[in-house]
Amino acid sequence: MIPYPLRRITRKIKSCFRRTRHERVIDYFPSGTRPKGHVLVSYIAESLLLGENDKRFLRHSNAWESAEIARLFNKHGYAVDAISWDDTAFIPEREYVTVFDIYTNLKRCSGPGTHKFFHATGSDSSFCNGAELKRISDLKMRRGAVVVPRRSVKAADVELSYGNLMAADTITLIGNGVTAATFPDNLQHKLNRVVPTGSHLSATRDSRKITLRKEFVWFNGTGAVHKGLDLTLEVFARNPGLVLHVVGPYLKESDFVEAYKHELTKCPNIISHGFLSPSSRKFQDITRHAVGFVSPSCSEGISTSAITCMQYGMVPILSVNSGIDLTGEMGYLLKSCAIEEIEAVVLDVIDRPEREIREMIACSQEYALKRFSREEFSRIMENHVVRALPS
Repeated sequence: MIPYPLRRITRKIKSCFRRTRHERVIDYFPSGTRPKGHVLVSYIAESLLLGENDKRFLRHSNAWESAEIARLFNKHGYAVDAISWDDTAFIPEREYVTVFDIYTNLKRCSGPGTHKFFHATGSDSSFCNGAELKRISDLKMRRGAVVVPRRSVKAADVELSYGNLMAADTITLIGNGVTAATFPDNLQHKLNRVVPTGSHLSATRDSRKITLRKEFVWFNGTGAVHKGLDLTLEVFARNPGLVLHVVGPYLKESDFVEAYKHELTKCPNIISHGFLSPSSRKFQDITRHAVGFVSPSCSEGISTSAITCMQYGMVPILSVNSGIDLTGEMGYLLKSCAIEEIEAVVLDVIDRPEREIREMIACSQEYALKRFSREEFSRIMENHVVRALPS
């Protein structure tokens, strides 16, 4: 695993302050040497200010990835100005050889000679919006429950994002072929697929030693309906002989919690834990006997939570839109995410001989640890960083 570099370089910060809720880090480069030029990274600026062992690196892997991108530009001799991806108040005071952006700052912050580098971290924004709205509509038809969208991109930002994608000289995309296919045809030739990393794990499971029970996990981020928690709860509510551990920030979504109050509080086989870090002791305790995890998300780049669970050692049950290619030896890909399909797959898992389940866990774990490692992210991303810099 590549060590986080902050303690190996001297930070030269001319400006680090909050304007609203944004961090800005200016002139990030080792002291004592002269940079070849400057680049702007519009991603997670505060990641450059965190110590190597900061607990915030135990959360979503994008914090480490953002810091690593800045380190790669430093490695090739360029100082970094870093701003938050949603900082629309920043006004460039110098010309940048490269602007690296994930959202709407690319064209705005680029000059005539700037190499424009867009890093797409999810599916096409119009596809994502439509997929979430359909899930919400399906829920209303199925149960009469109304919830608000939580992963939607505003129409104005969709337009800005498309403008940036069209203008970009380089586009990297976290995703697989399914993810890439959500983008318009006229962008397909510009898409370069990259891999993310999983969240930090303090331990992984050995498939040869674990005691397996009829237990499963739903572990995801914001947007319970977007991530298919409603579907998963309904499957396990009608299968009381199976246990489901629910982990994520869904308790903040009051409309969803109200709609699924019975499942989350009255079903003894469904255990609601709220948000937990996957590196925590409690997460390890509740997943000690889990066979697999269920993640029927309607839209992803590549699901970090799915990567994390695979690396930890559980059978993956994923939607095709989770961005991960699975063989039959590794796990299950859900084609429609219908409740009946999810249920059939869950029941198939527990009906398998234990030897097959252990082999499936070992296979998916080995693949995820190798494919979605920090080393692999750095190797692939560095190739694109080098091409985005002057020769």
